Amino acid sequence: MDQEFDYPNLTDKSLRELLDEMYRKSKEAKERKQSPSFKGLLEIIQSEVVITKAIHTLKANRGSNTPGSDGEMMQENILQHDYPHIIELVRESLKRYCPKPVKRQYIDKPGKTEKRPLGIPTIVDRVIQECVRLVIEPILEAQFFAHSYGFRKYRDASMAIARITNLVHDTGYHWVVEGDISKFFDNVDHSVLIKKLWHMGIKDRRVLMIIKAMLKAGVMHECQSNDVGTPQGGIISPLLANAYLDTFDQWIIREWEEKETRHHYSQQNSRLRALRDDGILKPAFLVRYADDWVLITNSKKNAVKWKDRIDKFLGDKLKLTLSRDKTLITNVCSKPIKFVGVDFKAIKRKSARKGTITRTRPNLERLQPKVKEIHQLIRKIRYGYSSEIEHTIHEVNKINSKIRGIIQYYDMCTWVHVELAKFANRLNYAAYKSLRERGGRWVPANKTANLLSVHSRYTTKIPSIEYREMMIGITNIAFAVFKAPKMKNQDETPFTSKGRELYAKRSSRKSLLDRADELLGLQQSWVIGERVLKGRALELYNFEYYLNRPFAFNRDRGKCRVCGESLPTFDVQIHHINTKLPIQAINKIPNLASVHTTCHQRIHDGLDWSYLGSKVWNKLVKFREQLN
Repeated sequence: MDQEFDYPNLTDKSLRELLDEMYRKSKEAKERKQSPSFKGLLEIIQSEVVITKAIHTLKANRGSNTPGSDGEMMQENILQHDYPHIIELVRESLKRYCPKPVKRQYIDKPGKTEKRPLGIPTIVDRVIQECVRLVIEPILEAQFFAHSYGFRKYRDASMAIARITNLVHDTGYHWVVEGDISKFFDNVDHSVLIKKLWHMGIKDRRVLMIIKAMLKAGVMHECQSNDVGTPQGGIISPLLANAYLDTFDQWIIREWEEKETRHHYSQQNSRLRALRDDGILKPAFLVRYADDWVLITNSKKNAVKWKDRIDKFLGDKLKLTLSRDKTLITNVCSKPIKFVGVDFKAIKRKSARKGTITRTRPNLERLQPKVKEIHQLIRKIRYGYSSEIEHTIHEVNKINSKIRGIIQYYDMCTWVHVELAKFANRLNYAAYKSLRERGGRWVPANKTANLLSVHSRYTTKIPSIEYREMMIGITNIAFAVFKAPKMKNQDETPFTSKGRELYAKRSSRKSLLDRADELLGLQQSWVIGERVLKGRALELYNFEYYLNRPFAFNRDRGKCRVCGESLPTFDVQIHHINTKLPIQAINKIPNLASVHTTCHQRIHDGLDWSYLGSKVWNKLVKFREQLN
C-alpha cells in the first residue's frame, strides 16, 4: 500500500481514500488473475479513526443495547467513559487478543419450529470485530462474485430476484437447482477460511490470528472453544461467510459464465452462445444470497449432474454437506422455487418474450409468522397495562414499522397486493377494536398525519387515534404496490467515488414523500419507545419532533438548509433552530431544519468554516446566532 498514508494519524477523509485505494488494488489484482497482498493491516485497524468509526457504527445499531456474556453495554461501558481510555482499551485488547465467550441466544426461524442460535460477543469484542471488518471489507469486496447479494452493501434481495427473472427470460432456461447447505454457519472450517483470506490478500498474519481467535471463541457456560463454525450474531460473521463461499462461487462461474475460451469475444452474449454451441458443456448461472443459492440450467439431466458435482465439491473443498432432501431440482414452469422468501414461477404465455412471464409472490411459510407477530402487537394495545397516549402511539409506530417493513420487502413480488390483501381485514378489525378502547375511530387514510407517502394516496378508512390534534393511523397491509425489481449496477459500490455517487442518485430518485417516510418516519420508532418507557416523552426529542420531521424535510424539498445539496437516504439530520423555546413550540415545523450530518456538526462545533465560501459560511453563522 502507498506510503503517503500516515496510519496512526488517519482522518476520516484519508481513511476513506485508503479504503478506496485498497479496493482498487484488490480489484486490479483479480483482473490480472493474481492474488493481491496487503500487509500492515493491524496498524490501520488500531488507528484512532478506525476505532472511533467502529464505535459510532455500533452505537447506531439497536444491538448495542444487548449485553454480551460479561453484561456490559455500549452506553454505560463505552460511551460514558473517558475517550482516551476507550481508545487505549481497544488497542490493548488487540495486542494479545483473547475474546471472551459469546452469549448464546435463540431466535425463531421463519416458518420453522426449530430456532436459530446466535452468538452475542461482548461489547469490546464487537468493537474489535467491527474494526477488523471495516479494514478488510474493501479487499474482499473487490473480489466477490458479481451475483452474490447477501450481506453486502448497496445490494438486496430484490436484485437477486431481478437477476433470476432476467436469466429465465434471456436464456429460456427453466431448470433450477435450489441449494440448501446443511447447517452452514456451524460447519465453516477455520483452517479453510484462514487460507482463503490469505489467498484473497489478507497477508498480515497478526490480523489472521485475531480472526482465528474470534472464530474459536467459545460459548458462555460451555467449557470448550469452537474448532469449526462462525457464530451467527458476530459483526464480522457475514463477511467471513461470503469469503468462505466465494470459493464455491468462483468454481461455478469458471465452469460457464467466465469459462476461458480460445477466441476473445467482445460481447458476453456471443461468448455464451459459442459455449452453448459446443454441446459438451453444462450451462450454469448461479445466484447466491448468503448461504441460500439457486443454479439455473437448460435441462433436468444437467441439473442432476450439477447437483451431484456441487455435493462433491462442497464436501471435498469446503467440508460442507449439501442437504440431499432440501436441495431440490425444479422446473419453474411447472412449480415455483423458493428463494429469499419469495415463490418464483414462470407462466407460459404465447405473447410473452421467450414464451413466459414471471409470477412472484410472498412465500406463505415466511409471511404468516410475520403477520401473526403483528396481530399480537395489535392485541397488546388493547390488553396492555398502560393507558398513556404516548405509549399507545409508540405501539402504533411499532406496528406500522412492521407492516411497512413487510410491504417494502415484498413489493418486488408481482402478486404482492393479492397476497397481502388476504390478511388486511383481520388486522384492520383487530386494530380498530384495540384503538377503540383508547378513543380511536375509522378515519380516511389521507386524513391522517403519519406515513404521508402512503396514506396520502388512499381514501380507505383505517383505525386511527388522535394525538396533539393529529390523527395517527395504523396502516393497511393491503396498501402495497408492485415495484419491478432492478438489476444490480456493478459499478455501484461503497469503495469508489463513482459507486457512492451512483448509490446516492438511486436513493434520491424516490419522491420526497417516499424519502421522508423512509428516512424519518419509521426508523426512530424504537428511540421513541425508549424515551416513553423511561418516562421522558416530553423531552426535546418527543413524539411531535419525530412526527414533524417528514413535514420539515418536505418543506426543505429534501435539500440541506446549509449547503443546499440534496440529502441522500443515508445522511440526513433534523436541526432544532432555537433550542430555548418552550416545549410546546420547540418541535413545531418552523423550528426544524433539514441538514447533512456534517453540516449539522459544523453548526454546533464553533469552528471557522469560512473557507467553504461566503454562502455556506453565512448560513452557518446565522444558524449559530439563532441558537444563542
